[in-house]
Amino acid sequence: MKKVLLLLIIAGAALQAQAQNIAPEHDYVPGKKPKKVCGADANFTGWVIDLNATGGALMQDIATGNQVAKYKNAVNSKVSEPKFETGMSRGLDLQVGYFFSKCRHFGVGTGVYGMYQQADLLMDRFHVEYKSTDNFGNTFRQLTTSNGKVKESVKTYSVNIPLLLKYRTRFCEKMGFTVDAGLLINVMEKNDYEVDANFNYEAVYKYTGTQGNVTPVYDNATVPDASDLIITKSNYAADHGTGNIQNYFNTLHADGYNVGLGVRPGVNKGSVSYDPSIGFLLRPAASFYLRENVSLNLGLVYSYQEFRNKDNAGYMLTNKTGSYNSMLNNVTKNQSHVLGVSIGFRYNFNKCGHSCCEKAPMPEEEEDDVASPVVVVEEPAEPPVSITAPILFDVNKADIKSQAYPILEEAVKEMTADEKALLTINGYTDNTGSNWYNKLLSKRRAVAVKNYLTKKGVKQHSMKTVGHGKKDPAATNSTPEGRAENRRVILQKSGK
Repeated sequence: MKKVLLLLIIAGAALQAQAQNIAPEHDYVPGKKPKKVCGADANFTGWVIDLNATGGALMQDIATGNQVAKYKNAVNSKVSEPKFETGMSRGLDLQVGYFFSKCRHFGVGTGVYGMYQQADLLMDRFHVEYKSTDNFGNTFRQLTTSNGKVKESVKTYSVNIPLLLKYRTRFCEKMGFTVDAGLLINVMEKNDYEVDANFNYEAVYKYTGTQGNVTPVYDNATVPDASDLIITKSNYAADHGTGNIQNYFNTLHADGYNVGLGVRPGVNKGSVSYDPSIGFLLRPAASFYLRENVSLNLGLVYSYQEFRNKDNAGYMLTNKTGSYNSMLNNVTKNQSHVLGVSIGFRYNFNKCGHSCCEKAPMPEEEEDDVASPVVVVEEPAEPPVSITAPILFDVNKADIKSQAYPILEEAVKEMTADEKALLTINGYTDNTGSNWYNKLLSKRRAVAVKNYLTKKGVKQHSMKTVGHGKKDPAATNSTPEGRAENRRVILQKSGK
């Protein structure tokens, strides 16, 4: 598992590096160490909330105590080991995580993980012959045999606390990769069972002594003596042919003998709990970003848990008609494996209220209204509009503001008048946020301007868009006013 996790992390890191290196601003410059590019994850505080649902196949390997040790002087025992059939597992977990590295790739997490599981516990064959005592205190040989398989339908409910290491990376605006790996601390494991089985209870009595002083004793021979009183289904059929065997056994049972045919457990339901344990969880997933800080995670899940139970030295599956002791009570170790799929959502807390952390300038304080002399000033004539004037945008927006309409209308006039002109639309951002996100945002701003001009009649083939990201700032990025000037689009007209 460690090797698999390591390979997944290395693959994710390699894909991230490749995705970053395709941007022009990340090209290698000889003699200059390239800056580390963190991507949009660096814009988050590091805190996340994860909600995951899992489902898959449940496989259980069990070890049991001695099946016949408690049966006294047992002979001719034929008891198969119980085993679980492949079942199903479903789970739901809620986690809080924190990514602490500079680029927010590595972190830790914990929460609550509840699981519901179903499987069948089967015993193919059960037959024991042993020394017992009837209701009269007489010693005899009890024969107990299952009719077909003994089946317990088991429903398991467990509560676990995950202690996980987390890794995430982002390839582009919409896709990424994440891995959870670590411990599962089980705090509760409850198994509800319902048994489907029936048993034949038969008897052999051996007597010793003389007439008037007869004592029943246990016959431990492999084959009972011909002189024994044999109360078995096969012996009755040999002596009575097609007689009513069921009535014969019912009558003997009513008389106090521990015999019966096709007897079902008197209580066929119950619960068994195992001791708390520590397991392992691995969950790699592909991330699809629905919003800048909300992702849908689709992947695989594998969990391993080993449960232990006290060795029940006095265990007997059944010894009296109608009695039953669950096979779960004789399980000393249960190695549980779950392999399936996972679907979940992750919410990343942002450093600021915007999905990307371009910082808006602080509003200027309004001055108090103070009476002042009225001065009549002659308004100067409006200067001509230049298409090279900057078209400014709000924080993390690509919406064109009304202040830009005169510039755009002038561009429409000039491009319509000169069909041979080429208009280059250059988009820019400030320096907050990741490089790759700013690259995309600047391109969106340029495309928004192009779409506007297209609707106004400018031919698409006479325009091209370029997203420069945070390159070539028009003002300092150290003040809100400077950053506001850098969130811009610049039009550049040239001949074709």
